[in-house]
Amino acid sequence: MKRLTCVLLAALMLFAGCGAAEPAPGEELILAARKWYCSLDSARVDVVNDETGEHEQVFVFKYDEKGIMTYSYIGTGEGIHLAQYNNGREQFTDDNGSVTALDASDIRFTAYSRDVPYPMADEGLILFYKSAVIPEESEVTDGGGVTSVRHKYDVSKLGQYEGEGRLADFEVSYRFAEDGSLIDFTEVTTVELDGGNTVRHSYTIYISGCNEVERVENPVDISGISD
Repeated sequence: MKRLTCVLLAALMLFAGCGAAEPAPGEELILAARKWYCSLDSARVDVVNDETGEHEQVFVFKYDEKGIMTYSYIGTGEGIHLAQYNNGREQFTDDNGSVTALDASDIRFTAYSRDVPYPMADEGLILFYKSAVIPEESEVTDGGGVTSVRHKYDVSKLGQYEGEGRLADFEVSYRFAEDGSLIDFTEVTTVELDGGNTVRHSYTIYISGCNEVERVENPVDISGISD
């Protein structure tokens, strides 16, 4: 699952500290966006590989009147296909053609809600780790009605990198509309491989359909459920 987890690299490996005394550039915009995202009743998240244009991860969620989440997730990359659907009572998963089902009686089952959100529905989706941001190498710029915030991270303050090679560079850039609403954000990871070559991964995350998702479709073909 290396390519699928790459875009959520910081969620997996960064220290979520907020020890820096001075505000990071654009901090107030990012914190407001995180709060806004957690307040949504429904939305769709697309994680797009900027090199290929492929939507490598698609996450759709909706809360019911009791705050129980229904979600669907599709992830693809390097021969990987993972699809999952969970409505708070049952869960279906297609892992490269192996289809399985769980219900609420199974100890492995987890129901998600506003109190226990699925990770991609939590504020951490919109990455911000203040204590690792390098203020003097980060910036806020304005132009054409868009405010852009770029954060350069100190990789020495990040947790252990679990992929191939060594984490050499990590940046996150955000774009905000004139009213302060988040347009999208991009994560750029540079990894130094053995031998000195570097690999750069760039993913842009789009949040759409805010409070407009009427129904979350099940992407798993349940006719293939294993016994």
